[in-house]
Amino acid sequence: MESYRVYYDSVNVRMNTYLVTAINLSNYAIGESDKVLVMFSKELGLVKAVAKGARSTKAKMAGKSEALCVNKLLINKGKSLDTISQAESIDTYPKLRTDLKRLTTGFYLAELTQAFAEGLEAECQEYFNFLTKALKMLEDKDTDPTLLRLQFEMCLLSMLGLKPELTVCVNCRKLITEYSIEAFLSQLGGVGCKSCMQSAASLPQIREAEGIENIAQMKRVYLSPMVWKTLVMALSQSDTLNLGPDPRMSLSDAQQKALAFACKISKRYLEDRASKTFKTLSLLDSIT
Repeated sequence: MESYRVYYDSVNVRMNTYLVTAINLSNYAIGESDKVLVMFSKELGLVKAVAKGARSTKAKMAGKSEALCVNKLLINKGKSLDTISQAESIDTYPKLRTDLKRLTTGFYLAELTQAFAEGLEAECQEYFNFLTKALKMLEDKDTDPTLLRLQFEMCLLSMLGLKPELTVCVNCRKLITEYSIEAFLSQLGGVGCKSCMQSAASLPQIREAEGIENIAQMKRVYLSPMVWKTLVMALSQSDTLNLGPDPRMSLSDAQQKALAFACKISKRYLEDRASKTFKTLSLLDSIT
């Protein structure tokens, strides 16, 4: 515990300083011994600040500057970069750091947060609480990290207003059932039915304006009913930011295979929306 005591009752305490509670998403080196921390804060959303001496193992900020550490921070405003002047550790999620798959999943949630942070600023407190809750659940050895990952992705998409359409065909708008489900069309943001996929029916004019003349041109991933149901279930409570169904539930081998495939679809959809690939997923896939 630090020898000083800092009160965190408001964001702006002095003219040139501000107070935040934030989780470290990533960092990069600057100068001879410093780091720039990229953080998501409860009060302001995405924040960047220099942690002086953090690359020295003996520095007070060394441990507090690692990814997925939650700190209360007093930050001085700067002309180009702000600087952390005081820090108090809140949580480090130590149980994650003993399990490579869980830790990498945590890093992936942080990478997702950083990629979409701009769209989360208006609801930064709600999202901060959701992210830290997810990481705490991920520490539980009974939590399935892959199931929690998919549920987290769907909640994030819901908060961003980018939920995929899973209940009706994105082309004909007919209700989807396990008998009519055919494919996921990432470009159109949802699922297509057998009838539209097989007939290559013309898309609405708005899609033609984007240079897509018909369904046959669309990149598609074919879905089994079980994979579709896995996606629907993960999306079912996303509006309330609940990670449900319980990510600690036991899955059969068939359900695990469906979950893995559903994650591939979600990955592609998120990467299309972010216009980037997520580096931590390559490591996570190699572990899985």
